[in-house]
Amino acid sequence: MKLTFNEIYYHLKKLFLIRRISCNPKKILVEKPLYYRKGENLSGHIVLVENEKFEKITLDSPALKDCVFICFGEVDTIFCRTDRDLIILDKEVEREEVFNRLQEIFFYFEKFEKSVIDVFMENLDFTHLMSCCEKIFETPVALTDEKFAYVAAVDRDGYFVPFKNSQNALDLKFVSEFICDFSYENTIKLKGVYSYSLEQGTYLCKNIFFEGTYVGKLTALSSSFPLKNDYHKDLLELLADYVEKMYARYGSFNQSDVSMDELHRVMKQCLDGKSCPEKKWDSAFENVGWKKGEHFCLIELRSKCRRDRELFERYLCPEMERRWKDTCCVIADRGLYVLLNTSRSPMVDFQSDLAYFLRENLLTAASSREFTKTERFMSAVRQTEIGFELGMKRNPEQWNYRFDEYALMYLMMHGAEEFLSEEVDSLALQKLMEHDRQMGTQYYKTLECYVKCRYNAAHTAKELFIHRSTFLNRLERIKELTKLDLDDFASRLYVELSVYRREEKKYLDH
Repeated sequence: MKLTFNEIYYHLKKLFLIRRISCNPKKILVEKPLYYRKGENLSGHIVLVENEKFEKITLDSPALKDCVFICFGEVDTIFCRTDRDLIILDKEVEREEVFNRLQEIFFYFEKFEKSVIDVFMENLDFTHLMSCCEKIFETPVALTDEKFAYVAAVDRDGYFVPFKNSQNALDLKFVSEFICDFSYENTIKLKGVYSYSLEQGTYLCKNIFFEGTYVGKLTALSSSFPLKNDYHKDLLELLADYVEKMYARYGSFNQSDVSMDELHRVMKQCLDGKSCPEKKWDSAFENVGWKKGEHFCLIELRSKCRRDRELFERYLCPEMERRWKDTCCVIADRGLYVLLNTSRSPMVDFQSDLAYFLRENLLTAASSREFTKTERFMSAVRQTEIGFELGMKRNPEQWNYRFDEYALMYLMMHGAEEFLSEEVDSLALQKLMEHDRQMGTQYYKTLECYVKCRYNAAHTAKELFIHRSTFLNRLERIKELTKLDLDDFASRLYVELSVYRREEKKYLDH
């Protein structure tokens, strides 16, 4: 890891009696210390050198470009150039001790860097990122969003607690102070670290930007010691870079729960055409508190207008998971998909809210049939594709296409060889079979016979060896269970085709 002059000088000054003689205005970053050896390329390093040798160095040499010099012994002021970082130590100080202490400073920051990398590798949140900074910050630091809500903080002594309200946002009296300050609007456009004063104290601030737009701020308590402030200014620049990278990844400060990560990976794996063992699905469901055998529905979203694909990932995925807690959203080469747990969030409730969301974001959606087995996931993907293919031809003005509304059309146009019966046949028949299994009734057989008897009640009753009134009672119960309208031509045709398909399938299977 490379460090700034201030990051090195601040810690070194705690250990030795040192003076800064000259300063490089470019604010360079340097690597671990090296002893000066004539002719060696030392560019970009801290260089430990004797004063006699320093006075003979050709500082313009490319081999010494962007170096911080630590000189043992006084140097004639004629050699103290304004474009070089030069630190003077007493001649008697042990060189090895200084060298080892510098190594420790670098190790100190490398541990910090490793912890930050771990946060990114494990897809952890801003709280974990800020907690890494406890190793290097020596003043309270808070991260807030553009709406003055606290995201995370390094605050060992609770300095920022009195500033918060019960919703973990900046208290209204402080917000009012910002709003009433005419200069505040100008400060949120600043790119570098700046100072901002309130009645409570002076603060070092670094704005966070995403795609050129202000989205939040890092705020650190300022000190009465200039060196300490210089040190924390450099740290704020460093931390802001990490915060902006994490914000770009999630598209928000409030990214989805990390417990969803495994489910995201499993869904993407399937959408990329790779097989995924059932154990992985079970583990992913367990992480989010879902159970095997629950009902699911897959929804695919597409934009009605041309839109950058990254916008889906940065905004829509996290936004939907926040909005609907029983969903998992991923983007793959095929498109954006939402897996909804309908056992926990009924489809009826979800559809009404989805309609507003689609219009707000100029999106269209296609939803699959509900399923329980994860091996049917790719069938659900195909169902959403069919919903779009047929729905946009038949009803281009609609925003939401349900596969069940186009299953009959698909059945007529393409056949059903790629689907199992429960994935494409009439839902009315499936409901009756399920009811028969649970209750020991014969409603499916009754409806099947009624269809084959060309909807003749007397003939059907005779075939079933029951009274006509008994049959009519059964028929009323069937309509009540399935909401089936046998006066509707399409509904009647769908049932007939499904009955015929099941009959044919029995022979094909044998």
